[in-house]
Amino acid sequence: MEFLGASFSGEPGMAIIAIVAFAAGLVRGFTGFGGPAFILAILTLFFTPYSIVSKILVVDFIASVYLFKAVYRDIDWRSTTCMVIPTLLFMPLGHWLLVELDPLWMKRAMAVIIASACILMLGGFRYRQQMTTAWLVVLGIFAGIVFGGSYIALVAVVFILLGPYDKHQGRTLIISWSSFTVLGFALMSLLSGTTGLDDIVTAAPGAATYLLGTWLGSHGFHNASEKLFRRGAIAVLLCLALFNLVL
Repeated sequence: MEFLGASFSGEPGMAIIAIVAFAAGLVRGFTGFGGPAFILAILTLFFTPYSIVSKILVVDFIASVYLFKAVYRDIDWRSTTCMVIPTLLFMPLGHWLLVELDPLWMKRAMAVIIASACILMLGGFRYRQQMTTAWLVVLGIFAGIVFGGSYIALVAVVFILLGPYDKHQGRTLIISWSSFTVLGFALMSLLSGTTGLDDIVTAAPGAATYLLGTWLGSHGFHNASEKLFRRGAIAVLLCLALFNLVL
């Protein structure tokens, strides 16, 4: 089987991949983030990160469109634009790093940053003012490098969750920013040849269960309290960070 573009011994069966995608979709729909990172964390046990990223792109793209449509009317376009533009400009640098450098270094460094931020959040730390234009641009640059190199948006997410945003504001900003970056990453991957028709075909089964999980997770978010949302988001971030540190 070559679901993720590689033929490694001991690789998971299609049913296992579908279950992983479904669970990742639940996380993506509820928190607005974490689905691609969840898939990457599990499947890098069986495949190289480089072989997975283009397939995750296909799996997450439709879910991203669905979530964007759901929050469109509530988007803060100033904040979104200030993050999206520098992210898109610096994604090619991260994409180059993915190809040229050892991905383990980037994964471990990102995990340390995310785990540190989670510890701050668990301690009740939150900055009081919403991010200024300058901070949004800096965050967009940093997030663009990390996102382009790993297709993981968690660095941007932790800084948003550390802010004074309520669950709707924070999740909406995460979804609006990630939707445009997913589109930019898709175009970059297609133009560079790292994503092709074979990737779309082989990722389709996982995309179906991922979208189902996203739909269910999104409905769960609307029924969740502010406290439950933040705890769930922090738990997802911390688990993914620890996983990337250990493995």
